[in-house]
Amino acid sequence: MKSKIEIRFICIFIILLLSGQALYYLSKNKTENIIVKILSVGASVKIINLITSDDPVVQKGNEICNKDQCMAVNTGCDGMEGILIIVAAMIAFPMIFRVKIAGIMLGILMVYLTNLIRILMLYYVLKYKPDWLDFMHIYVGQIMVVFVGGAFFFLWVNQFAKQDNPAAN
Repeated sequence: MKSKIEIRFICIFIILLLSGQALYYLSKNKTENIIVKILSVGASVKIINLITSDDPVVQKGNEICNKDQCMAVNTGCDGMEGILIIVAAMIAFPMIFRVKIAGIMLGILMVYLTNLIRILMLYYVLKYKPDWLDFMHIYVGQIMVVFVGGAFFFLWVNQFAKQDNPAAN
């Protein structure tokens, strides 16, 4: 009986994740301005200027530019895949509704903040150690976002699912 619940979770998760990704990529022309340019690049520019005000950066579309170089933040570098994974996992997992909603909201915040840290890290790597950029972008940055999202989900489920859902015990 327990394997039936797990199979149901995996099937619902995959359907929701694929649907979410399809909707996101089909609507990216309409959402890119908000998600990439405002929430990712705009926020990163403000934080970088707070951290290193002696070397200000400006936003040029989806790029973070200082006087020497620019770094592009494209669709896919905005943390949306991690957010979609959290949302799909929380919806698919058997928990009471208010626990799911709280987990989704906090999970989105965690992944968003982690992705901002990733963008900041990549900017400073590009600025000070540009030869490390590919490694930090491909391996460290992406793994960091996936790890934080996965760890959040597993901690949330272990904390709240068993006490709120009799079927989970």
